[in-house]
Amino acid sequence: MAQSTAIKLDVREWSPRARLYGMALVITLSYMLIGRLNNDSDSWVQVSLPLSSASLLLVSLAAAETYLHVQRTQRNHEELEATRSRELELSQRLAYQRQSTLNQISRALIDKLDVAQMSPEVLEKIAQLFEADVVAAWITEKNSQAHFVLKGAFGFTAHNVEQLEAIEWSFPAFEQARQLILNNPAQTGPASLVGVCEREHIVCAALNPVVRRNELVGLIGIFYRNPRDISPSLAAEMLTVANIIASAVQAEELYRDLVQVQKIESIGALTSGIAHDFNNVLAAILACASYVKLQTDPASPIYRYLEATEASAHRGAALTKQLLAFARRDIPHLAVVNANDCIEQTLKMLERSFDKSILIQRQLARNLHCIEVDPSQLEQVFLNIAVNARDVMSEGGMFTITTRNIHLEATDPFRPALSLPDGDYVVLRFRDTGSGMDTATLSHIFEPFFTTKRPGKGTGLGLSLVLSIVKGFGGEIRVESQPAMGTLFEIFLPATKKALTAVPASPPAIARGGKECILLAEDEEVIREMAQIGLESKGYKVFGAPDGASALSMYRERQKDIDLVIADMVMPRMSGSELFAHMKDINPAVRVIVSSGYSHDQEGQRMLRHGCLGYLQKPYNIESLNHLVRSVLDSGL
Repeated sequence: MAQSTAIKLDVREWSPRARLYGMALVITLSYMLIGRLNNDSDSWVQVSLPLSSASLLLVSLAAAETYLHVQRTQRNHEELEATRSRELELSQRLAYQRQSTLNQISRALIDKLDVAQMSPEVLEKIAQLFEADVVAAWITEKNSQAHFVLKGAFGFTAHNVEQLEAIEWSFPAFEQARQLILNNPAQTGPASLVGVCEREHIVCAALNPVVRRNELVGLIGIFYRNPRDISPSLAAEMLTVANIIASAVQAEELYRDLVQVQKIESIGALTSGIAHDFNNVLAAILACASYVKLQTDPASPIYRYLEATEASAHRGAALTKQLLAFARRDIPHLAVVNANDCIEQTLKMLERSFDKSILIQRQLARNLHCIEVDPSQLEQVFLNIAVNARDVMSEGGMFTITTRNIHLEATDPFRPALSLPDGDYVVLRFRDTGSGMDTATLSHIFEPFFTTKRPGKGTGLGLSLVLSIVKGFGGEIRVESQPAMGTLFEIFLPATKKALTAVPASPPAIARGGKECILLAEDEEVIREMAQIGLESKGYKVFGAPDGASALSMYRERQKDIDLVIADMVMPRMSGSELFAHMKDINPAVRVIVSSGYSHDQEGQRMLRHGCLGYLQKPYNIESLNHLVRSVLDSGL
């Protein structure tokens, strides 16, 4: 190539060189003629000149060669600049194409948001980017440790792909999450790769870790069937692709979390919408059952069926309360309690439902710190965990409950892996010897509506409610479980130095009646009728109103006779809050009990702050109604 270029240059310079040499000859002859004309000697050869003709000829030829050299140098420089410009343009075009390919890979991954199965198009783009023969992708299963499953392959023969899909590979070499470049993977690669690389004739490979939040979540393998020198820049670009895949994995997780949050918000909106109507239905059932129960001899066979009806209605109300609490529509009522007391109270209710083959063991600390929680919500936590433990020990076992104090410090090398701040905590441990859970099940147990129980045996809300309550109290929960090894739930709750909340005195078993006049505003006819019968059975005089407007009209006419008003929150023509406001305008001292199918909703709380004297949660029985009525009438307010 250099010789042909030199020949081309000689051909191009022949014409100007001939002209320059001719000019040098003319100058030399002219110089000699001038010298002859200026010499008087008869001898033509004897010329008086400062330089000889030969010297002048040499000087002229040297000047011609210098001029040609300068031109040649300038031309070479121009050609070199043109070559560099073409190479730069070519490199920029290649860089743009590579960047475009990277963008296509990124868009394909982010748009799909499903790295669980990589599309062949993405893997083909990666192969084109690095001029590779074979590309494969492995992604970890959730909560596994450096354990990868094939999620896509390009360039493998069909037989090998089928084998790879059926095998779960483990790569201990990637514990430090570093890139691994192998020049002979059939001999020096991981054991899981040796056979495949040998059959595929792979001679060079680059295994690139996919790292998300400092955690190894996958591998991207780039393989060559011909020797290839993987330069540092190429290796860095491969890691860039791995980072793009890591971003896609993280985006997929965030998207699923967002979907989960939206699902929870939808559940909350649905729950708050149906809670009132559902509790009204339960209230009607409970009111009828409790009234008939009061009229029935406890020795009658019918009596236990009435008790079962009441218990079913209460369970339905508890389910609604769980839904409201899960959706954070239920306002917690905090109190300073000893967790041991709550555990004992819950176990009294549960021990009858536990089979005798299940042994309940208590290991409760005597000097346990107090905690500030909603006691009813804390009992729900115990109840859900205990019921789950009972259900997984169908053939018997041991359920152990342990409580203890703990002080968390950042400098403690044995500090549990928790995100809680330093300080004093109460630890509640619940261990069962049941069937346990595998890693896949363990990763889903706190998701709403996830259950491993048979249809009709579980709602899937229990543990999601537990997590919601514990986090609401500023605590954290840890779970350990293995198949056939049982399960451990460990709950950390912040300790408090406040004094125990005084327990209110329990009301008498049977409420005392009276002769007062009561206005009952309730749009549900069955509830209104049963409540009116129950109050009248205690001696009260009751006026029933089917809506808020009718109740207000009655109150205007008979306000001097009416001692107490019971108003439902949601009624046609006029709501309970509007009725209360109008009655306050008529009589600022009016005594009102508000009733609602919602669980202590914000409007009911506002009415209590503005003068309502009681809150009656639906569904309620006749006795609870009579107790609250007598309490308000005897309060003197």
